[in-house]
Amino acid sequence: MKAAIPKILRLAVSIFLSAVATPALSDESLWQVIRSEPNIVLVMRHAAVEPQRGLRPTNFDASGQCADEFMLSARGREDAATIGRLFKERGIDPHVVSSAMCRCRDTAMLAFGRAELDPALRESFTADQQRFQEFLDASTRWIVRHRGARPLVMVTHTPNIDSLTGEQPKEPEMVVTRSNEKGELDVLGRIVMYGREFANN
Repeated sequence: MKAAIPKILRLAVSIFLSAVATPALSDESLWQVIRSEPNIVLVMRHAAVEPQRGLRPTNFDASGQCADEFMLSARGREDAATIGRLFKERGIDPHVVSSAMCRCRDTAMLAFGRAELDPALRESFTADQQRFQEFLDASTRWIVRHRGARPLVMVTHTPNIDSLTGEQPKEPEMVVTRSNEKGELDVLGRIVMYGREFANN
């Protein structure tokens, strides 16, 4: 047993070093994947918001009038437009689906001029088991529905991205993934969409 332990440790270290040594794709390499490969899903967080005293980030107005919801800040609106320019400059015309919460909806509209909205994709941090399962089921349906040559952009919330990809991107980052037939996502990397990082959740 004593002799076996060093072998196990050596194997673990070898696997770890192999993973660390695997080069990550650069932003431009990922953009090339998005342009040229099928079944690509891009999962991104909404842009920066303007927190308001007395409001909770989990507030949701199902009417679409945005009552008591967090809204994009002026900087967030500017950055959303920048995201759209990045796609347009590269000739990428994605399908776009968004959480129906106003900060996601507005990010999608300012970036791409359109979005299919789904209330089931709203923040899942406060969801009970039933609503969380509805979020997972809805996400899978959208991903499977839009498999093909055109990439799919999903504009959502940090806890949702974590649930779908195991990633917790910062605000300027977009998670690049590839979907399989079951709607499961394989993470390929992250793209920084504009040049600043924020702590704002």
